[in-house]
Amino acid sequence: MVPGGTYMQNILLVAVVADERFLRELGSEVERLDDMHLLAELRDTPRMLHVVESLHPDVLLLDEALADAVDSCRDSVVGEVHRVSPVTRTLLVNDGGSEGCGARALQRGARGCISSKAPAVELLHAIRAVSRGEVWIGRREVASLLDVLLTRIERANEDSGKFSKLLSERELQIADAVRLGLTNKEIARELCISPTTVKTHLENIFHKLNVTHRVQLAIMAGSPEDADRKPLRSKPDRQARTGN
Repeated sequence: MVPGGTYMQNILLVAVVADERFLRELGSEVERLDDMHLLAELRDTPRMLHVVESLHPDVLLLDEALADAVDSCRDSVVGEVHRVSPVTRTLLVNDGGSEGCGARALQRGARGCISSKAPAVELLHAIRAVSRGEVWIGRREVASLLDVLLTRIERANEDSGKFSKLLSERELQIADAVRLGLTNKEIARELCISPTTVKTHLENIFHKLNVTHRVQLAIMAGSPEDADRKPLRSKPDRQARTGN
């Protein structure tokens, strides 16, 4: 417990990184913390899915180079991780020698990317952010990320009507709500359904669209081909309701 009687978040980690120095320093840092535990360290991917499925960590630190090798032989390894452990969020780790890792991470369904040479404080901040469901992207990569978003929107527009044809009317409403930034509880309140029902619909939407998190869904839901759909509620109305 922390001062004041509140419980700290207990973040469970699995690291699959080829860099021994990174694993050694990560283990040393985590060992000193009360809110984070490193459950397993792997230097290659053959046993990764089994370990993730068995331990269900909150965050998987995955070497981008190892992910590249796996993806060249089969479907997205990040998608496979999400399939065997839906609670696990993936943070890619790269050697810092190539730009655009953050954008590539989001394309793959990961929550972001961090350099293996990043200071320990930055790494721990990234892990905590990703464990909360946030996205970790470096400031310098924002432009690259915007390019990726525009490209995905253009591709979605070319594939006329696919988004609307794949989803039911209720699923379209929920996708629009995600695009507007509403939480599951807020969506449930707006549609007069339970948060559990919202979660079930989202899982079905993710499966139909082959996405793994809300950021990807928001990108697709905001594509030009679906711009004429009536939104669940506009952001100004939502802000007015909260008094902002």
